Formats: sequence, C-alpha cells, structure tokens
Amino acid sequence: MTNKFHFLSTLLLMLLLLISAQSSAYAALSDKEKKAAAAAVMVASKVIKKDADKKSNKGGKLATIEVTGVDSELKKNIELHMPVTIPECRADKGEVRLFFTTVKKHLRKASRALGYYDSVFRSGGKIVNGCWKLRLRIKPGKPVKVVKQHYQVLGDGKNEKLFTNALAELPYKNGDVLNHEKYTEFKTRLSEAAQTLGYFNAEFEKHAIIISPERYQAKINLVLNTGKRYRYGKVTIDQKILAPNKMRNYIILKPGQPYSTEDLLKQQQILQRSGYYKLIKVTALHEKAKNNRVPIHIELERKKRNLYTFKVGYGSDTGPRVSAEMNRRWTGSYGKKLNLKAQYSQNLSGIAAQLVVPRTNPDDDSLIYSIKWERDSLKGVSNSIELGGQFTRKLKNDWIQTAKISYLLDKTQFKNEIANRSNLLLFGVGLEKTKADNILFPKDGWHVKLELQGAHTVLLSDQTLLQFKATGKRIKTLGKGKILARATLGSTLYGTFDELPKSLRFFAGGGNSVRGYGYRDLGARNDEGDVIGGRQLLTASLEYQHPVVDDWSAAVFVDAGNAFDQWNDPGLKLGYGVGARWRSPVGAVRIDLGFPEGGSLSDFRLYLNVGSEL
Repeated sequence: MTNKFHFLSTLLLMLLLLISAQSSAYAALSDKEKKAAAAAVMVASKVIKKDADKKSNKGGKLATIEVTGVDSELKKNIELHMPVTIPECRADKGEVRLFFTTVKKHLRKASRALGYYDSVFRSGGKIVNGCWKLRLRIKPGKPVKVVKQHYQVLGDGKNEKLFTNALAELPYKNGDVLNHEKYTEFKTRLSEAAQTLGYFNAEFEKHAIIISPERYQAKINLVLNTGKRYRYGKVTIDQKILAPNKMRNYIILKPGQPYSTEDLLKQQQILQRSGYYKLIKVTALHEKAKNNRVPIHIELERKKRNLYTFKVGYGSDTGPRVSAEMNRRWTGSYGKKLNLKAQYSQNLSGIAAQLVVPRTNPDDDSLIYSIKWERDSLKGVSNSIELGGQFTRKLKNDWIQTAKISYLLDKTQFKNEIANRSNLLLFGVGLEKTKADNILFPKDGWHVKLELQGAHTVLLSDQTLLQFKATGKRIKTLGKGKILARATLGSTLYGTFDELPKSLRFFAGGGNSVRGYGYRDLGARNDEGDVIGGRQLLTASLEYQHPVVDDWSAAVFVDAGNAFDQWNDPGLKLGYGVGARWRSPVGAVRIDLGFPEGGSLSDFRLYLNVGSEL
C-alpha cells in the first residue's frame, strides 16, 4: 500500500506543481509554459483516474480533495481534469497522513525548480457523512530571482557559430524568476552543439547556481571547455554500382576535415538524390576513433536497375492518352542514366530518349543528351524531331543555370495554309530558382524562371530569331488564407513569324494560363479565324485561398492575358472563377471552375491540376 501511494502521489505532484505556482508564480510562467503545464495535468489526471477506477471497481469509494490558494483561471483548469482522489473514504488517519507527507515532499522540490524556496503547504481533512474530505492550501511565497549570471565557452570551439549564437540568447534576464528548467535547457544546448561539431571531449569546468534564500537571489556560473575538435578518419564505402573514381564524386566527407553531424546528414541526402540506392547508412565509428580521428563507414544497397511505368489518363492539352516509360537507373560503372518514354493521345503523341551523364559534382551539375519525335495536332499540326544536349549547374545561392544546344527539324501546317518547314540550330541559356517554406504545400515562397534562346542563318539555320520568356510566381500568407500571384512574359524579338515552328509560337489559355478558356484558345488568328499563336505573350493571375475544413480550402481567382503580335494591341482576355484545394499525400490537388469574360454561367470550364503551386 505504501509503495502504491508513493507512486500515485508522485503523479499527483504534477497537478499540485501547477497549484504551487499560483498568483505571482503562475503569472511568471509564459503562455507556452502554461500550456505545457496544463498538458501535464491532463496526462497525470488520466493516469491517476485509471488507477482509481480500478480501485472503484473493487468496491472502494474514494475521498475528495479541495485545493485553495489558486487563482480562478488555474483552479478552473484543475477542476476540469481533477482525478478521483487517492485515499478511500474509510482510509485510516495514518494512510491520509502518508498521502500528504509524500505530496508535500515532492511538491517542495518542484516548487524550488520554479524558483520558490519558501513555499508553505497546509493540509487537513475530516470525515463528512462517512467519507474523507481533504484540504490542501498552497502559499508560494516570494520567488528567487536571478541577479548575476556568467556564461563562457573556452577551447578550440569558442568562436564556432553554434556557440556564439547560444551565448547571444541567454536563458534569463537579470531580475527573472529562477526557473531551473531554463538553465538545464541552456546547458543541454551547449552540450548538443559540442557533439554536433565534433567536440566530443567537451566538459563543463564550472556549472553552479548559487542561491541566497534569505535575499531571494541567485547567481549563475557556467563555463564550457570544448577541448579539441575531432576530424574524419578513413572513409570506407561498401557499394556495388559505381567505379571507385566515379563514387568519389558523390563523397563530400574527406579524411582530415572537421567533424560535423550536419555533414553526415548532407552526405546521406546526396546519396539519396543520386537515385541509385534504396538503403543508405552513413556511420561514424566513434568507438574506433584514434588521435581525434573518427572513421566513417558508408553502406549502400542498390535499387532495382530498371523502373517501368504505365499510365492511362486524360489531359486538357492532350485529350485521352496512354503512356509508357522506362527508367534505367544506371547503364554501367560510370552511373549514366537512361530514360525512354512513349505517349499516344488525341492531340499530342511522341517518343523521347534521354541520357544523363553525371559530372564531377553530380549533385549540383549534369549533362543531358536527348532525342525526341513529337506530333502536336492541337491548333494546327506540327511534326518535329529535336536532337540536343543540355548542361545544368546549381550555384551556391541555389540558382540553377542551364546552357543548351539543339537541332530542330519541324513541319508546321495550320488549317488552309501551306505547310512550313524549319531547320534551326538553337542555342539557349536559362536561370531558375525556387524558394519556399514547404515545397509541396508552400505558405510563403516564390519561383522565378528566365529563358533566352536564338538561332542564326550563318549557323545551320534557315532563319534568324531571338526569343525571351520570363515566369514568376509568389505565394504569401494573408490572415488564415494565402494569396497566389503569377505572371508570364514572352517576346520573339527577331524572326519571320510565318516561318516559326509551332513549338516556338506563344499561346495562352488553360488551367495554368488564363482560366475560363480552353488550352491554347488564345492567340493571334489567321484570316479564317483560326488561332495560330503569337509573337508576344503576357498573362497574369491573382488568387486567394481560404481554409474550410481539415485539408480542404476554397479559392477565388481572376486571370488575364493573351498571345498576340504587337504590344500596342495585346487584346487581353479576362477569366475568373472559383475552386477547391486539397492537401493530398502526393501534393496539392487543384480543382477550378473558370468563366470567360462576357460569358454565361453555362460557359464554364473545369480544370484539374496536381502538384506544387510553385
């Protein structure tokens, strides 16, 4: 019985700890600490009540307890979660005294942890109508406050950013109530920083809280000596795909470099992005460390070599479609990747092959060779073959640069017009960056993409042209919802429009352009009124999303834009509508109803998109 009361009383202490912080003590807690304390009360009450229910089922009726000395807010919270009290109605006085003795013992310790060293706890009780009615009155007393504090980091790591940042955010301000938890958390933060940076011999030379209870004052002295930083020792790799000289291109951990757990995590992420391996283990062998060098062992288990994908679906740009794809994750010990894709649909069919060649820094740059045949029969018919190569490089500021060269053979024909044949050697460059708080479901972020390409008659081309395109997107939280804005600008500066391949003409309209209109329904028209695309492009959109329930949000939007020949007569079209958004496991699902300018409600168009909004 004694052990059981001791256990249950310890749980009850979590509840009474909050009571001890009444008036000035409770007020000293932050909102975050109050919420944490309330959660602790809830957990403790459930555990105690569970035990009490077991006793009640055995036929023992339990006593009640009344707590006083607390403010109304805290008292209300306690009463909502107050458990059935522990002693039974007919418990003897010795059992009741033991219950209060245990509670007071732990409560004093807990009160001191919050900075109250002279709290007074008074208890009592009497039997009313054959059952114990217990009382507990709390008087927290005057809190101990921090009047002086000294924190210091010594050793080789004293200037490390993790330590300097910690010392810039001290746990107390002079005059704060001494909450021991803040001191413990700050001490833990320094220890974790030392482990993260490889200062495995770091120790606290001084760690003391000096308290003057009679003055209600506390002085803190905390000094950490980091000692010497460990470095990486020999790096061993167990894998069966890449040749050793190619595998080294994926390894950023080098013998002699300073140890960092962040580097270990980054190394694992690089190997994951390579696409070769399904199981990746990067292990620091601390037990084998010698002379401040930690050996690193990397164990890699390869994926299946080939991945096959078959799809059947429908798209506003393609109509009904069926597609097949094969990804060969590596073609040899150099790690080259091959992608083969074929699609057949009502409006867009094609076959494409792509070979990706890893570079010296494969995580940040790559070389891609490609060949593609495509037939596009929506708004004119285009048959084309394109052969090219592209170099992609990611800069330190996360901007992605591209440089490409391709040879395009195209035959384009619009209704009632003579077919046009084009031979173009295209050179292009690009710049792109995405920054967001969450890639799948961003609440704040932006995306910018710039493209420039051209051809010249002196370089295996039958015409000279220069084309520019810029795309920008912005997402920003507004109240409970968020605003999405996007704009696209395109311009063909040189070139004979009638001789331009369809793939180099601008069109507008559709779910990712101007909603309310069909895909490629907007653009310059020929004498027969058929849309043949434009030399220039301008579109813009503004949308607001507001959460409704769970993972669903409602949206309203307005779009504007067109593809045209002359900037002085863009003929911009307006579209507007409403939509729904769902945070699905694979990304944002967007369902929209769009209406064209001047149209009736029956002229709506339905759009469905899946993926990130940036």
